Amino acid sequence: MSSEIDTTVAAVRAYWDRNTLGLQYVSDPTLAPGSKEFFDHIRPWMNPYKFPWIMDRIEREAALLKGKHLLEIGCGMGFDSFEFLKRGVRVTAIDLTESAVRMTRAHFEIAGVNAEDVRVGNALALDFPDESFDAVWSNGVLHATGDTPKAIAEVHRVLKPGGRAIISHFYRRPSWMYLIHRLGREPIEAHEEDPPVNEFYTEPQILEMFKGFRVVETAREHHRALPVAKRGMKVHLYRWGFQPVYNLLPERLALHWAYKFSVTAVKE
Repeated sequence: MSSEIDTTVAAVRAYWDRNTLGLQYVSDPTLAPGSKEFFDHIRPWMNPYKFPWIMDRIEREAALLKGKHLLEIGCGMGFDSFEFLKRGVRVTAIDLTESAVRMTRAHFEIAGVNAEDVRVGNALALDFPDESFDAVWSNGVLHATGDTPKAIAEVHRVLKPGGRAIISHFYRRPSWMYLIHRLGREPIEAHEEDPPVNEFYTEPQILEMFKGFRVVETAREHHRALPVAKRGMKVHLYRWGFQPVYNLLPERLALHWAYKFSVTAVKE
């Protein structure tokens, strides 16, 4: 990788080490991070439970992949991988940060499930041989790596012929979140600072990245403004101004402004 991308990856790693996804949802400071009570407490706010359409996708894909080997890129605290493991899918889970890997290992131990492997890994330089996996799952990660086309090329490389790339999701423009993202630097949710990278793409730009795949499904998602856990003036305006007004839009019009675009594709 180039020195510029190396610098970006280092910044992304440092950000998520400081801001492990999930910690912002803790409202009980007495909970020990990594405990059963901790995971139970944050579970409703975490992917995939926060978004019913993602759980539907896991149900469908797990039925196709039972007994097969799936790689999750960007496992966070392991909730998505856990759902695949419960359904009989073999899972290798990677994340860019040591903190997420530690949390995922603790989560799996508490839940009594066993992954093939849980380790640190970089989406832009996957440490696996060509044609290693039957499927790759990534949820809200590849657009935040610093080089989305390279990340998708790596997904293609490690998939077996006929393997499934299940990418939920890319940030989409035009969308309601893209508009909010452009209005000031304070984030709506997450932490006190935005991540170093959060790319927004048009749908044609996203599909152009899937050369070498046969796209079998696309979906516009998150077309309604959902509750957020953060505090601050921008969030106050979002919660009491934008959210109730925007959510009155008819479904057809709201879908035009959906801010996530998911792709399921098969390696040819």
